[in-house]
Amino acid sequence: MTLNLQDLSILADVPMIMEEGAAEKLRAHPKIQFHPATNLYSYKAEVVVDSKEAVITEMQRHGKKGVGVSIKNLKESWKGSVDAILELEAEGKVIVIRSGKDKAPKFVFWNTIPSEQQEQQTVDQEFKDMWLSQRVPEDADILRSLNSEGFAPTTSQAMAAKPAQKKKARKVNRPRPMKITNTHIQGVDLSVDYQAPT
Repeated sequence: MTLNLQDLSILADVPMIMEEGAAEKLRAHPKIQFHPATNLYSYKAEVVVDSKEAVITEMQRHGKKGVGVSIKNLKESWKGSVDAILELEAEGKVIVIRSGKDKAPKFVFWNTIPSEQQEQQTVDQEFKDMWLSQRVPEDADILRSLNSEGFAPTTSQAMAAKPAQKKKARKVNRPRPMKITNTHIQGVDLSVDYQAPT
């Protein structure tokens, strides 16, 4: 969406047009792009995509660096990017990392191993047996090993550094004492209705 400065101030409900230097501040902002030919401003997304092919190109570019792309950044650039990512995931071209609770996509990585090669790669049974035969030591054994080598587990240091909290006495809510008389109106009988002088 591209806006001029007046539309932006109306949309944001901020009278920024009158402020000196507002245009210069917007032009200098790293997330705002200024178009001098039309004198319009637009949001500059970190990732610029507008089609499935652009998503593939962007994913391949990031895949060469070994990094993924945030779904949030893709959605800022193109609203249809999530659907394109899900299609690419079904095709096996990308790997999607999802959140734990709602299984919503969070990050996407380019899959550098083709699906044909993934099917061909198998792990030898000997290695699987060796992996499963490894015994994980008990917590007590790990603590003994660390202590014998002169190391201390980090959890015990954190627990030792935490001071013991004293139990606070529970506050008892007592009713406030009621004021029987108002000192500023002593001598006035409040049981009699007020009658204005005639």
